[in-house]
Amino acid sequence: MTGTDVIRNSDANIGPVNQSLSTKLLILTIIFVLIAEIVVLIPSIAKYRQDWLSARTEAAYLVGLALEGPDEGMIDDEVAGHLFATAEILGVAVNRNGARVLILAPEIDNTNPPVMHMVDLTHTSGPELITSAWGTMFSRGADLVQVFGKPRFASGGEVDMIVSQAALRRDLWIYARNVLGLSLVISTMTAAFVYWTLNRLIVKPVITLTHNMMAFQANPEKRENILTPSNRNDEIGGAERSLAALEKGTQDLLNERRRLAALGAGISKITHDLRNILASAQLMSDRLANSDDPRVRKLSPRLIQALDRAIALSRDTLSYGRMAPSTLNKEQTDLNALVKEVLEDTASLEVEFHNGVPEGFILNADRNQLYRSLFNLTRNSVEAMTIAPSAERPAGRQPSLSIVAHTEESQAVIEIIDNGPGLKEAAQKHLFEPFKGSLKPGGSGLGLAIAAEIVRAHGGDMKLTRSGSEGATFALRMPLQ
Repeated sequence: MTGTDVIRNSDANIGPVNQSLSTKLLILTIIFVLIAEIVVLIPSIAKYRQDWLSARTEAAYLVGLALEGPDEGMIDDEVAGHLFATAEILGVAVNRNGARVLILAPEIDNTNPPVMHMVDLTHTSGPELITSAWGTMFSRGADLVQVFGKPRFASGGEVDMIVSQAALRRDLWIYARNVLGLSLVISTMTAAFVYWTLNRLIVKPVITLTHNMMAFQANPEKRENILTPSNRNDEIGGAERSLAALEKGTQDLLNERRRLAALGAGISKITHDLRNILASAQLMSDRLANSDDPRVRKLSPRLIQALDRAIALSRDTLSYGRMAPSTLNKEQTDLNALVKEVLEDTASLEVEFHNGVPEGFILNADRNQLYRSLFNLTRNSVEAMTIAPSAERPAGRQPSLSIVAHTEESQAVIEIIDNGPGLKEAAQKHLFEPFKGSLKPGGSGLGLAIAAEIVRAHGGDMKLTRSGSEGATFALRMPLQ
């Protein structure tokens, strides 16, 4: 499969078009615009209904004044009738100075009178206006509406008029259509602009980041797949620069790992062959120890010691190179018996050993791997106490090593305690790093690195808790279960 195929497959994994970020943004924009339309339209209808009724109240009052004025010729009845008909007013009565004057009598069939709805414009509330307006919008039939109102220009005057609900409903629907149409045009333009802006500023850069990550995932070693960040100073620009730095660091790390892997494979082969050669040389050095030449016998121990160090280095290198994150074969392990076995395998005539692990101390661990970890730590301590230069050895002190264990909450704590010279500060800086943590001649630092890696594989950790002239202590913390 080529890198292009992987990218196409990754694009397919994003999901169908209706699940893309752009589509979701468009749908959400439309939904929010519709919600805004509804929020604006609901009170607008109520306000228009109130204005419609108030305007007719003003008109009815002014026409009534003209008809009842001192000069009866100001307006005749026919003109007044046309004015009332144009305003959809069916009946008017004016209350002025405590007197009620009937201006226009409504034509009502008393045998089958229509339903009359009462509206008092002088005592209204917001919720009442909204419910009444939308009730009128969705009403049916030719009901009548009796309206009580006080004109703005009347001092102590009131108007009691009757209008057609059908006429009011018709005008409300016309107003709603006009407002809705205009609002839709404005909102559509606003939504399109918002969508275009957000899509350009946010969605497209995110899509570019996504495609770049997919391309880098398909071929992380290709230099062209590293993102070139833009000059943006916002969060998107920060994400681009962080991603570019992460991809470059990952690519450098992969290149370094590839070189180290090739180097490690070559070293493993060389070490394997070298170990065989050294084993043959060790056999020959044993024969040299039995030579009749005193000079040869004098030099042979140093040769044997050098060969032993070279063989140990080859063994540790191969052991570390073969380590892999494999599944641990955990079992109920008797730690006391395991420590006894470790101390027997590292026995030294110069060192006094003590097994301080309580009997019946059970751990759920890989017995072979835990043995390797404890063996490496014990061997390092023994070598530090026996091979150290005489100037570094505590005078008059019998070298001793103890392994003790106890529990803390849900963890087992295993401590390897010696009374040797301790570790130098330079060695502590790279204590658990391979090929760095050892300062002794011929040391590789692999023993502690292998021991720490085994403990971490069990879900624990290992630390140097004490180091000085009184000795050193390594503490292993591992889960009991």
